[in-house]
Amino acid sequence: MKVKRNDRDGVAVLRLEGEFDSFETELVREGFDACISDGLHCVAFDLEDLQFANSTTIAYFITAQKQARDLGGRVIIARPSDFLQKTLVTLGLDHVFAIVPTLDEAVASLKSA
Repeated sequence: MKVKRNDRDGVAVLRLEGEFDSFETELVREGFDACISDGLHCVAFDLEDLQFANSTTIAYFITAQKQARDLGGRVIIARPSDFLQKTLVTLGLDHVFAIVPTLDEAVASLKSA
């Protein structure tokens, strides 16, 4: 379980790798909070290497979106697996934040925010 940060063109990119359950969600929170502390309120969660996320982690994406919006920013989910994409859509979370197939698309969208 890793959260790697790589800022691109003024957008924070948090890449989640591995399996995330309730305990590992704290790593996501710490990574996101660091972005906010650094003044980056537009964040892309890159999920290409995310193999599992439980409800606590998915719920945190919603919390992060609200926090970003309160600061004038946004959250985008990039490159989720087919299974995770279906889960997010089934839960109606595609109405909470954008879900895009590429990281470039996420960064471009957030840059224009």
